[in-house]
Amino acid sequence: MNPIFSNVGASRRSLLARSCLMTFACVAALAGTGTANAELFDGGRVTIVVSTRAGGSFDNAARLVAEPLSKEWGVPVVVDNRAGASGVIGAAHVAKSPPDGRTMLLGTTPFVQAPHLLRNAGYDPVTSFAPVAQLFNAQLWLGVNAGLPAKTVKEFAAHAAEPGAKLSFSSPGQGTTPHLNMVILMQQAGIDMLHVPYTSIPLALMDVAAGRISSAFASYSDLLPHVRSGTMRILASTGSERSPISPDVPTMKELGYGGFEIVGFGGLLVPAGTPPELTAKMAASVQKVLARPEIRTRLLELGFEPVDGDQKSFAALVREQNDFWAKVIRDANVKVE
Repeated sequence: MNPIFSNVGASRRSLLARSCLMTFACVAALAGTGTANAELFDGGRVTIVVSTRAGGSFDNAARLVAEPLSKEWGVPVVVDNRAGASGVIGAAHVAKSPPDGRTMLLGTTPFVQAPHLLRNAGYDPVTSFAPVAQLFNAQLWLGVNAGLPAKTVKEFAAHAAEPGAKLSFSSPGQGTTPHLNMVILMQQAGIDMLHVPYTSIPLALMDVAAGRISSAFASYSDLLPHVRSGTMRILASTGSERSPISPDVPTMKELGYGGFEIVGFGGLLVPAGTPPELTAKMAASVQKVLARPEIRTRLLELGFEPVDGDQKSFAALVREQNDFWAKVIRDANVKVE
């Protein structure tokens, strides 16, 4: 007999045993939900692949949810940056990974655009992945150099149409969402501007702020420092409704420009063939994390709108985005070599 029970009566031994069991239960509860969910992966780790360089807004969003998901699942959740080739490198890596839920993709708008821009992306946005959960919407804002004589989109379009105006726009690369949004604007307004691609949004916006480039579509968080410094002006946002991030800024839609209702997105996906019961449990954990006020606040600070949705709605969104951008890219005859 264990010596700690040797000198107590049966009733006291029973009481003490129940007390110990309750203590052990409390300790297990305090360990968090990760203990209960550890069976999802049975050790090891989960990787979130981000198809951009470290330090950007998408990378920050992935790292924001990685830590709480690690606690939920009881295994390390790490971020792996695999930038390059319009996001194809990261997405193709996840598509070819084992369908066990351990390798996830932070899928963003370029993930659905790339297969329509490149000859062989190595994956299909709809059939190569199983959607887990959407994290956020990512609207873009039209920013112009503050020295331009334009305070509205119509004034900007009219100025661009003037003989000899020679306006320009920058983007983080050929076929990116900022590039394609400007293509839509030029088609809608009947104007033509010089496209100057850069390797990143920060570099693209630096030259707009300096007056070497006229305009660019970018996230609110990327534009804000230049707006505060007085070197850039925001004219409008994409989306079907005004963003809570900038409620005073009108949408392109309400200003009479069509084709801007579809906004960027970010969400987690796993390789096709991952067991549905596993993805359902993973989705529940993600939604639990997204419900935390501090997570939602930080996403807004990054320029993203948190989304409350289920797997079916996210799958429908991926299909919708795939069809929309395929048409835009096809109609504009945009290719990336």
